[in-house]
Amino acid sequence: MSTIGDLERRAGIGASPAERTAFWRQFHHLEGEACLKAGVAELRRLIALREARVDPRPKTRALRRTRETLPPLTLEQEAALHAYAARHGRRWKSILNNAWMGGPPHDDGGLLRGIRNSHGPTWLQSYRLPKPVKR
Repeated sequence: MSTIGDLERRAGIGASPAERTAFWRQFHHLEGEACLKAGVAELRRLIALREARVDPRPKTRALRRTRETLPPLTLEQEAALHAYAARHGRRWKSILNNAWMGGPPHDDGGLLRGIRNSHGPTWLQSYRLPKPVKR
């Protein structure tokens, strides 16, 4: 059980008589116990607002974006990727990604730029060249 003074302090009401009077004056139209109950209810509401922990997370769960389904590569696009990989060796993806970002070498032709525009650099990270068909 708290005293009125404790409730006022926790609610942020100043300790001076003028500040306390200003708070309680809004309930002066009520009689006796009703005035006290309304004031205590308001103090508890103010305390709850002050002591409520701010949760930085949104109240609703964010929807996870599912991976967009990208159009399949055409045979020409796959051939261009194979040729680029053969020309640049093991690190072909990082070299192509660098070229897509504007760095040297500037040897990514129109087909590869089209793949960048339609699928994006993130797609390139997870792309695997198809294994050659054994005969």
